[in-house]
Amino acid sequence: MKLRTVIIGLGKQIVEDHLPAAVESENYEVLAVCDTNPERVNACCEKFHLEGFSDIDSMLQKIKCDVAIVAVPHNQYLPVITKLTEKGIHVIKEKPFSTCREEALMIHRLVSEKKLFLGVTLQRRFNPIFQAFHQLKKRIGKIYSIEGSYVMNIAHLDEGWRASKDFAGGGVLIDMGYHFVDLLVWYMGLPTSVTARLSRGNRIGQKYDVEDTVNLLFDYSTGNHDEKVVGNFIISRVYPQKSEKLTVLGSKGIIAIERGKIQRLDANGNEIETLERKGGWPSAAIDQLDYFADIIKSRQFAGVYDYREHFKHIAIIDAAYESDKKSISCNPSDFLITE
Repeated sequence: MKLRTVIIGLGKQIVEDHLPAAVESENYEVLAVCDTNPERVNACCEKFHLEGFSDIDSMLQKIKCDVAIVAVPHNQYLPVITKLTEKGIHVIKEKPFSTCREEALMIHRLVSEKKLFLGVTLQRRFNPIFQAFHQLKKRIGKIYSIEGSYVMNIAHLDEGWRASKDFAGGGVLIDMGYHFVDLLVWYMGLPTSVTARLSRGNRIGQKYDVEDTVNLLFDYSTGNHDEKVVGNFIISRVYPQKSEKLTVLGSKGIIAIERGKIQRLDANGNEIETLERKGGWPSAAIDQLDYFADIIKSRQFAGVYDYREHFKHIAIIDAAYESDKKSISCNPSDFLITE
């Protein structure tokens, strides 16, 4: 059985990843697309032979569907999810899960009350490079340090909805930074402390009211000072060159991850083993949608995949913004949602 599917929002991520993946997957029958930009709608309809709409209400009145794949400006997710859940439609959405704890709780209630599935797309979890970390982690001894950088050079930060806090909910931390927050939660769990410093306005002559650079310090502590794990991330839209690196140091070795490559090194930095993957990640996008489809079809939403894990992501991000605002360190556990 194929899931009858509609696409809401035709930004770059949908057009390049999610829409082609859904079309190629054997689990989805894509019926229609919806976007306020008629040129994007027409282009997708012509390429994939779909129906096109400029507003969600008209589409949902005409198209009977099981699931919607959604990628819209962050401030539009809640009203869109409200419309979909009222119709009993499962939701697969782009990150972030939400822009704050209050919104996360509202989304949770909408989905749980209707007993619907909600999936958040994070393709790194379905890429062999990033999956391999869990195997290699067992070989590097006691982890003591985590260092990461995810930086880009985006020329015009004053263009589009991401330039406005009202539309985006925040800047680089809640957008590209969400990927590294997800890796942190997936690999290590919730930190015990977060200290963040945000920088804004580093594109001279451009007006935007969100952060373009974040320095995020974090640690994991069990109460024993000798057992503490310390870490830092740099996330930026204004660095000279694009780079994505994550290094995890342990007492017996090192794991070094770059886009397309993961290595295990000995404690002196000598290579032990390497896994590389060239080109794009189309299989990861398809595998992710297929994984979500299997859960939707089984209707076993709890246990296998639980979107409430993203409450941890939101707690880290909220703690980081609070840390910067008050120039203090914050415990993300204090920002966890209580249902």
